[in-house]
Amino acid sequence: MPAARALVLDIGGVVVRNARELDLDRGIAGTDDERWQAMLRHEITEREYWALRAREVGAVLGHDDWSTRQLISWLYHDADLEFVVDEVVELMDDARAAGLPVVALTNDMTDFHGQEWVDAQEWLAHFDVVVDASSTGDLKPAPEAYAHGVAAAGVPAEEIVYLDDLPVNVAGARAAGLQTIEVEYHDRPAAVAEARRRLGLIRTES
Repeated sequence: MPAARALVLDIGGVVVRNARELDLDRGIAGTDDERWQAMLRHEITEREYWALRAREVGAVLGHDDWSTRQLISWLYHDADLEFVVDEVVELMDDARAAGLPVVALTNDMTDFHGQEWVDAQEWLAHFDVVVDASSTGDLKPAPEAYAHGVAAAGVPAEEIVYLDDLPVNVAGARAAGLQTIEVEYHDRPAAVAEARRRLGLIRTES
C-alpha cells in the first residue's frame, strides 16, 4: 500500500452524525429499518430512501408530503445540537497541519440541507475543498464521483485515505483505487485511528 498523502471524507455519518444517531426513537437508517436495508441491498437509491422516510416521518408528525429537505431540517433544527464529530475534525486539522490536503466528497449536502444551512456551517472551513454532488451531478458510487475527489486532492487515488459510512460507497471508492476505511457508528474512533496510522498522524501521549 503506497504512503497516503491526502484525506478525503464523506460528510454525513463521518464528519457529522447522521439521522440514525440523531433520531434513535424512529429508527431512521437503523438495523431495523427495512427501507434502509433495501437501500444497502441496492433495491432503492439513497435519495429514494430519504424521500420515502421523509413522507413517513412527516405523516407521523402531522405534515403531509414532507420533502427530504424538510426531514433533514427537522433533524438538525436544534442550533445547540452537537452533531459534528470532534475526533474527525481533529483528524482533519492534524492532516492539514502536516501539509496534507483534506477534501469533502458528499452526495447530497446542499440538495438535502439547502444553501443557507451550508453557508452557516463554520466547521466546513476545516476542509481545503468541498466536492458536493449537488453541484457536480455525479453521485457516489459512480466512478466519476471519486474522480472529482481525487482531482480536488491533487494526488493519485492510491495515495488517498477515504472514509465513508456506507458500504456501497466504500466499495465504489475501493474500485476507484482509493485506500478505503468504513466508518461504523458504534466504533468511529477505530476508523479515525486507522486513518491516522495510514497518514502518519499518530498522536503520542504527553
